Amino acid sequence: MNMILALEVDALAEAIALVSGAGLPAERLIEVLQSSMARAAVLDIKAPMILQRNYAPSFPLRLMHKDLGLALELANQLGVALPATAAAREIYNSVKGSAKEDLDYAAVARFWQKS
Repeated sequence: MNMILALEVDALAEAIALVSGAGLPAERLIEVLQSSMARAAVLDIKAPMILQRNYAPSFPLRLMHKDLGLALELANQLGVALPATAAAREIYNSVKGSAKEDLDYAAVARFWQKS
């Protein structure tokens, strides 16, 4: 389950970076997602955190990073490729490595945030 949540939040952060880079309000993206098939309960908690850049931990980034590693270890043992999870873990790793404080895993958005 945590692997899926990590990928959802990573994809959300990427999409926010894309629409923001195009000059569109990220809030509009969230509205569209909330009323589409992409609707996920994780949006209720993590989207506001990303929009406000408030990453007080409700589920720490360090634990999500660990869980992604565990999923990749199991996949390796089973001979199952998880390319999306591997790519996401690298992004989580980058954010975790640059953090000076304990952050929520939604802080993965920092990978794309400017200023």
